[in-house]
Amino acid sequence: MTSILSHAPDTRHAADLRLFGQFTGAWQTRVTYLRPDGSPARHITGEWEFSYALDGRAVVDVWRVPAGTIPCADTQREVGLCVRIWDPRLRLWRFTFHSTATTTVIHMYARQVGPDIVLERAEADRIERWVFHDLQPATFSWRNEISRNHGPWRTVQTVRAQRTAKT
Repeated sequence: MTSILSHAPDTRHAADLRLFGQFTGAWQTRVTYLRPDGSPARHITGEWEFSYALDGRAVVDVWRVPAGTIPCADTQREVGLCVRIWDPRLRLWRFTFHSTATTTVIHMYARQVGPDIVLERAEADRIERWVFHDLQPATFSWRNEISRNHGPWRTVQTVRAQRTAKT
């Protein structure tokens, strides 16, 4: 049986696949949820693990908050599988998040914008974007921003990630 995971990116699109491939390995996260005024509502630790997959043509990750097997109700747990597939025709990433705790499914598109990676989706009166920023070999930051009715962006969640293992 062939493994879903791969050790390296597909050689035909290796440079493009490294945009998310730079995260392959395990990360410890500190997640902050923000109130509408921008002040922290709560902090929690989590885990984020990335790997090349599907013959090196995709990057998958597993997101766990809280970390490990800390007991909590499903309504307070975030556990999900993310699949990022590079689309060479459109020159962007197709992204899907599947939550095993809440059964939420999120579809987004992603691309590099300057030094950052931006994922976006639109729903009725709301635009949401997830931004990977301050990218370093052993750390990165991430934020979830929402704009309603084309109004100002409001950050609702931030993550600070520290690499614990590289693959």
